Amino acid sequence: MNNIPNTKIAALQDMLVGIDRQLFHDQETHDENKIRALIDKRRHAAAQLRTEIESNPQASQYEIDNIYDTNPQTQNFIDAWCSRIQKASQDILNFENYKFCNLFIDHILPQKWHFDNDVIVVVSPPSEQIIKALKDRGQNHIVIFCNDNTPPDIGNSIGDLRNTHICVSADELERLFAVIQTPAQQVITLPCDTNQFGSHDFQQTIVDAVNAGKKTRFENTRTVSKFGQSWAKNVLRNLPALINARNLHELRVIGVEDAVVVASGPSLNRNVQKLCEIQDQVFIVTALRSLPVLHAAGVTPDLVIQLDAEDDEVAKNLTPDLNHTIKNFLIEPTINPGFLKIPAKQFVWSLAQHFFDIHQKFGTMPTPFNVPSVSIYGLCLCHHLGFRNICFIGQDLAADGEQQYAKGATELLPAHAKMSTFNIEVPGFFGGTVMTRNSFHYQIKRCTEISREWKNKDPNINLVNATEGGAFIEGFDHMSLDAFATQRILDQATGEKQICFDGTSTISNAIINDYLREIINLLDRIILTANQVIKLDKKPEKNRGLHKKIQKTIQKFQALNNKTSLVQIAMQNSIATVIGTSEKAQRVGTHAEFFDKVRQNALILKKAVNWKNTK
Repeated sequence: MNNIPNTKIAALQDMLVGIDRQLFHDQETHDENKIRALIDKRRHAAAQLRTEIESNPQASQYEIDNIYDTNPQTQNFIDAWCSRIQKASQDILNFENYKFCNLFIDHILPQKWHFDNDVIVVVSPPSEQIIKALKDRGQNHIVIFCNDNTPPDIGNSIGDLRNTHICVSADELERLFAVIQTPAQQVITLPCDTNQFGSHDFQQTIVDAVNAGKKTRFENTRTVSKFGQSWAKNVLRNLPALINARNLHELRVIGVEDAVVVASGPSLNRNVQKLCEIQDQVFIVTALRSLPVLHAAGVTPDLVIQLDAEDDEVAKNLTPDLNHTIKNFLIEPTINPGFLKIPAKQFVWSLAQHFFDIHQKFGTMPTPFNVPSVSIYGLCLCHHLGFRNICFIGQDLAADGEQQYAKGATELLPAHAKMSTFNIEVPGFFGGTVMTRNSFHYQIKRCTEISREWKNKDPNINLVNATEGGAFIEGFDHMSLDAFATQRILDQATGEKQICFDGTSTISNAIINDYLREIINLLDRIILTANQVIKLDKKPEKNRGLHKKIQKTIQKFQALNNKTSLVQIAMQNSIATVIGTSEKAQRVGTHAEFFDKVRQNALILKKAVNWKNTK
């Protein structure tokens, strides 16, 4: 072994030495449960050692196998023991057999596996036995991916569903991995339906969904870390405005077969007159920023979307066009309340999966996609509404000379990015190359992934990029808006466009007020618990009894915190850097330091509930 001056690494080395010594001693006993527990403990310790090595500047130059070497005889025993399934009798080869499930897990789990952080996707379990075996072994994050052969009551038979997620489609799987809070270094798939999983396309569907979700989570983590506190505050401030709003899942569009998603890139000015000509024949979705350009050209969009929170100064300086009332204004309640001053005939709302407690209280479904921009949100919304002919305009995802927006597109909202950030060269609409920036580069890739996923399910879906000068998007046809209108024979369309909402709004003032009262009570209890941890942690004399008290109080906080999404979202920056889902690592401070942040955020959220009374 190499001598690395780190107490955690040294302790983990000692633990592995002890486990290997015990395995060597116990291998002749054939005590299956004892050996399995030791090998799982060894997996977990090896994964922890890898994490410590990667996060320690002095140790990161070493490979884990150079820091800890297993005795070859012991390693051979472990390898053989984990491969016993290959010699198992035929009568137990069934995922409904608990013994077989454990043999299969022995074989499939890597020898470095973090039971608390890493994720297992169980495909089509025929019974709860494989899930029970994983939970009995301490597996924390389990995802069940169901197909037609999966028992419909699998969730009920499992019992305790904490940290167990059930997905019935690739879209749900992607959304889950976009929001799951774990610093997983490994995600493995455990196939129970070998006939289906043997299909390369099916395997690729799962891999693509997991990878797309992880990419989105990385982008979301960066965004939530930056805006989480504002989002949590704004949701509490905006909830009363939802009384007369309709939910995204109630929205329907009939009478037209084509949708145009309008962004605010420089090419918008080249297409807006044609959009005016065909506006009665297409469903028009636009970002709020594009409204001044559309209004100037005589275009009235069917749905306007605002997702970015923006700060109080931007909201204060909003100058909405009072001569143009928005037909349908789709917002996420994370936006600044100032946007609710904009005149709209109908407000429509949706909320991300992160806010689980609000959806539980209101009986609503989350936004059915996780995407990195308002335009891709509009794209996915049109697909969700059933449109199979969708055209982008103004979605340049690149700069045009010194322009990043269409002329007039910054009248409502300021430009945030500097032109100097457009320093990445990508293929252009007309061939050649154009310049883009990091976030747009990710969006180009995301659009390509979305196109591939949709076309795998429906080869006849028609996705068109009509930016005429922006970035090339693989998987989209590239043509002008005029050419799209000709292709779709829009000048001969006879349908009458209608925007409808199913049922009646179910969000009442009583439900909202009841939720806000519950949140105030919960925040008060969180603040009280945080104060208790701080007081205990600041005691000068530390002993085992004090440590147990602190841990017991922290468990009480965790139980309270699990009841609401708001504190977690408000503290995302602190949480992400500690658990390892952000770009930067952070030294884990004292309990008092962390819980002081908990207390501060809880007080800020309390104030947000009563913000109108404190203005």
